[in-house]
Amino acid sequence: MPSVSDLLAAPGLESLSLHPAGGRGARRVSRVAFAERLGDVESAPRDSFVILGRAAAEQADSYRFDVAVRRAAGSAVAALAVRGRVAGSLPRSALSVAARDDVAIVQVPEELNPAELAAAVDAALTGDVHTSVRLAARGLAALERIGAAELGIDRALEALSEVLPGIGLREPADHDLGVPLIVDGVQEATLCCPSPAGPDPIRALLLRAAAGDLAATLSKLRRSEEAPVRSRTELLTELLALEPGRDAGLLRRARQLGLRVDGWHTVALIDAGVPPAIDEVHRFELHRAIERLALQTARGSGGTWSLARSEEQTVLVSTAERDPGTRAVAAVARAAAAVVRDLRSRFAELSPRAGVGATHLGPAGLRASVAEARTALAGAGPETAAVFDAAGLRAMLAEWYATDTARRSVETLLEPLTRLGGRRADEAIRTLQVFLDEQGSVSRTARRLHLHRNAVAYRVRRIFDLLDVDRDDPDARLALQLACRARRLP
Repeated sequence: MPSVSDLLAAPGLESLSLHPAGGRGARRVSRVAFAERLGDVESAPRDSFVILGRAAAEQADSYRFDVAVRRAAGSAVAALAVRGRVAGSLPRSALSVAARDDVAIVQVPEELNPAELAAAVDAALTGDVHTSVRLAARGLAALERIGAAELGIDRALEALSEVLPGIGLREPADHDLGVPLIVDGVQEATLCCPSPAGPDPIRALLLRAAAGDLAATLSKLRRSEEAPVRSRTELLTELLALEPGRDAGLLRRARQLGLRVDGWHTVALIDAGVPPAIDEVHRFELHRAIERLALQTARGSGGTWSLARSEEQTVLVSTAERDPGTRAVAAVARAAAAVVRDLRSRFAELSPRAGVGATHLGPAGLRASVAEARTALAGAGPETAAVFDAAGLRAMLAEWYATDTARRSVETLLEPLTRLGGRRADEAIRTLQVFLDEQGSVSRTARRLHLHRNAVAYRVRRIFDLLDVDRDDPDARLALQLACRARRLP
């Protein structure tokens, strides 16, 4: 195996040079590898000559490059190749580690194409210069044609198959090269092609470049196709968040956009169970991917569907022009269950579940179905779809509390307690509800709250003093009990 220094003296690589403050170039090189991102360096093979892609190069002047060099040293990487303009701004700490562990920092001319560089390095290692260069040149020409013609995914794969026979989106098989197809931050599939035998750096590099181009094409096509859907989604989301009586303008716009807000609506509320540890950028892209899959699966069940958002939950709305009766709830429940299954299958890190509301008419009915779906969701187990119980007390409370008048009544009635703020307000309302549920028994209330009965007696006196109501008045007690229960609905 040649050393890095020997390699730079090979034909076609004379324009490369060692960074004067980096490694000595004494390590042996057995293969060429490509790192699209700096994080890929850690998985680079031992004794490899790693070419940094554009995304990796953009981070090369930051602390991430320092980490990448340390990882390269730990993986026994022989060299990291960076473009000349980047090489001049590398962190001193990274260069110091490279010099200490002899990870060569190789400066590459700006005009040298990464594929051509990989071909030249591979040729120097294998001696098959002409075959590698021809494959790289044909691959680059195909990628340029695809970009210029703005071909769709199917035609792009067809064009690439002339250079990389057997290329396709599938699970990698034996002897396949595979590269993740990452669209808007989420892996959508794996781009694969057969490798004739052993390490195949030129095909791997072309496959990675093709995956980047296909991802960009798919993202552009998707954004164009989804523009009308996004507009309706944003409008429907805004409509659900607005109080009744203030939505006349939004309703006019919704009708103009083709949203059938005056029809019969049945809502499925999907909680994907996204882990809280996921960073904000990935979380945003993941939620958009969840929405696309949820809407696609729902539409596959038939009928007319719309999409909206409620906090971090996805709202799927099935709409019919005439009253579909009870069969609509069953159909939406089946669709919601299919969405839950597809999300779990597609995204292993999620714990999805769903709640389904009853069918109601018009904009007010849409809000009522959302409220019912939220109530059903609160009782849904992991990876299940629960249906709202229209005959229970929670159902009646949810329907009542969904109205603007009821919400104002509850807020007014409990306002002296909510003024306490934060934890004190929550404790007061919880104590009041348990006390009323236990029919005014201080002892039973104390047992449920795990408090001393004297503490409960003091709290109850303080609460009724703040509310300024007669605790012996049955109407007042019933109103307070309903208000406490409604306020604690999800």
